[in-house]
Amino acid sequence: MRAKLCNCASFGGLGILCLWLAIGSLSIRPASAQPPPQPDLRQLDVEDLMNLKVTSVSKSEQSLSRTAAAIWVINQEDIRRSGATNVPDLLRMAPGVDVEQINANEWAISVRGFNLRYSNKVLVLIDGRTVYTPSFSGVFWEQIDMPLGDIDRIEVIRGPGASVWGANAVNGVISIFTKSAKETKGGQVTAGGGSQVYGFGQMRYGGAIGKNAAYRVWGKAVKTGDSGMPDGSAANDHWGRGHGGFRADWDATPRDAFSVQGELFGNETSQTRREDFIPTPFQRTFHEEQDAAGGNLVARWDHTLAGGSEASLQAYYDRYRRTDIGVPETLRTLDVDFQHHFTAGDRQDIVWGLGYRNSRSGVSPGYAVSFRPPFESASLFSGFLQDQIRVTDSFWLTLGFKLEHNRYTGLQAEPSIRMAWNRPGSRHAIWAAASKANRQPSRADTSIESTLQTLPLGPDLVQVVRMYGNPNILDEELRDYELGYRSDLTRSLSADVVTFLSFYRHLETIEQQAITIVPGSPTRIEVPLVYANKARAVTYGGEISLNWRPFSRLRIRPGYSYLHATLRRDADSRGLTEDVLSTGFPQNIFELRSSLNLPGRTEFDQALYYTARLPGGSIPGHARLDLRLGRRLGESTEVSIVGQNLLRNRTTEYGDSFNIIGAQVLRSIFGQVTWRF
Repeated sequence: MRAKLCNCASFGGLGILCLWLAIGSLSIRPASAQPPPQPDLRQLDVEDLMNLKVTSVSKSEQSLSRTAAAIWVINQEDIRRSGATNVPDLLRMAPGVDVEQINANEWAISVRGFNLRYSNKVLVLIDGRTVYTPSFSGVFWEQIDMPLGDIDRIEVIRGPGASVWGANAVNGVISIFTKSAKETKGGQVTAGGGSQVYGFGQMRYGGAIGKNAAYRVWGKAVKTGDSGMPDGSAANDHWGRGHGGFRADWDATPRDAFSVQGELFGNETSQTRREDFIPTPFQRTFHEEQDAAGGNLVARWDHTLAGGSEASLQAYYDRYRRTDIGVPETLRTLDVDFQHHFTAGDRQDIVWGLGYRNSRSGVSPGYAVSFRPPFESASLFSGFLQDQIRVTDSFWLTLGFKLEHNRYTGLQAEPSIRMAWNRPGSRHAIWAAASKANRQPSRADTSIESTLQTLPLGPDLVQVVRMYGNPNILDEELRDYELGYRSDLTRSLSADVVTFLSFYRHLETIEQQAITIVPGSPTRIEVPLVYANKARAVTYGGEISLNWRPFSRLRIRPGYSYLHATLRRDADSRGLTEDVLSTGFPQNIFELRSSLNLPGRTEFDQALYYTARLPGGSIPGHARLDLRLGRRLGESTEVSIVGQNLLRNRTTEYGDSFNIIGAQVLRSIFGQVTWRF
């Protein structure tokens, strides 16, 4: 069966190209066609883009030119013309974001360093719902493979966002906003397939409920083939997914708006693993099947008070079950968040809020990992206050403060101060920020028990390396300083420049404890390891991005980021930090994206990404070239051909992760058809 799939896939790229050429002269215009997408934001003047509104920095809408943070917006048009099939590939567009694919269904994604499979210093949200797991710290990216056409925008904050979003928003915040149901009336069907993405399909339908309400329902399925192993064999890491959901929005009164949305998903994946987390000469590799399933329900009420201030109340329930590295895990999360936004006089814009979250995590013993106790319930209480003060017509000062109480380290404070300068009518803006942020411990930090290595030393003697959690582990802390400059240099060229200096302390290390001898047959020499906070770091660097429109049909966006990191261990530490430097801190990342509108409603898009070799790392510098050729047929149909990783037949982006054997990303060509009705 696999051979047949591969034969079809090899035909897919050429067949779809022929199909695209054959129907290029057709014009399909059903009378009930859904209106075309919103106007292309790439056609706006650069100074109009500077006035785009963002909400992730302060939880209230503000102009990008007056935002004192390094923020990048991936809009609907960026998404449509990206050719991406998943959220991680979209995030490659944001400067300073390091996206490395481990295998066909796993990614390591971070902002400003510390990149791992479970990158624990970046907070990810979808419509205000956090998808950062408290069990292992990090994000299961394969579990948020949402329909990209339903995304309104993605706001990426590079740098701390803890004074608003709380713990774990240390190096960045990735906030995904989906479209209102009012924007998705009518039907849409998308289907495609090719050499690596064997097949995918999505169907969405939305409509009105009376005069003031709207709804949509949707479903998505995708099947992705194996990536490659260094020896040329298949990595056995294929991925299949089904995903469906709904959303409804209702303007009940001129002052009250309600929304409710929910979704269910199921994943089936596979990967190649080592038997031990720490390699040995006797290690055995094997293929492991994985599965995950879950869903969530989110409800929100927005209310405008009599004085013009705004209040919102959001609650969500999230649940998933997954089996990974032989560990059956379940997580149930209930979250309630209240927020109030008002002005005080004509100079102060204030947002404050309260939140409560309860997470119940269950991890049954696996083949190498267990938690003690296996089930645990943890509550998080939080409150925040942010005051944006217009000191003069050109100068804004923003004071932020977040207070949280968690199960592991108690009460924590996360303040920030931000300043922005932008004269009325000026094309230039300067901003600066100083922030403190914490990374809270996870269950893995405090209560894990895991066998990392079993090494035979003789006929009746074996060495066992065991990992233990530390219930007294501390928060990892960051004190961060940023300076930024934005400018509309001309009506066709803008620049965004950011520099930063970051100081980390209480970074987590793995410390060896006293060796013990366990009698028996065989006799065991146990080497215990335990988590501790015995490292610190200093990082500095910057990001620069340009937005250039040399003429009306062409948009070019180059970007570059630099990162330098120095990690130190405490004098009494026996842990290691050098391995982190060789995997998680790329010094140089470069990107060049362009979008060209050709005659005949044809589009040509290009994206080139380059990540330099990591200092001391074994992964060489690697480049990725993605191309997309698309054409609109009337007002309702769009066809496109996409090529990904075109420079080489196979590329290693990350390497091994824990005991997962790192695979090579393969060259991929696929076609896609979207029909709106």
